Amino acid sequence: MTKTVFPRVALTLVSAIAAALLAGCVSYSPSQLSAMSNVDLCELREAQGMNLSNDTKRAVEGELQRRNDRCSNHAAVLAQRREAFLYREMYGKHDNP
Repeated sequence: MTKTVFPRVALTLVSAIAAALLAGCVSYSPSQLSAMSNVDLCELREAQGMNLSNDTKRAVEGELQRRNDRCSNHAAVLAQRREAFLYREMYGKHDNP
């Protein structure tokens, strides 16, 4: 039994380390953010908020303030995009990315 337990533990440990390394924060440059539409900025904040670095979060908020816009102005479009994404994930062809 010990022969099968060790590879499982090792695989679990390697998987945990790989996940920790890949779970780093996502960053965008100011030029990338300025090229995005207001709706895209809001979608980025909504969908990737937990993965964004603190600097990127502040940059997104600053860009929206600079444009004098709020994400609440785009709630309907964001909801449609979210529904379309969920529909594709649930009913779309999974073998054709």
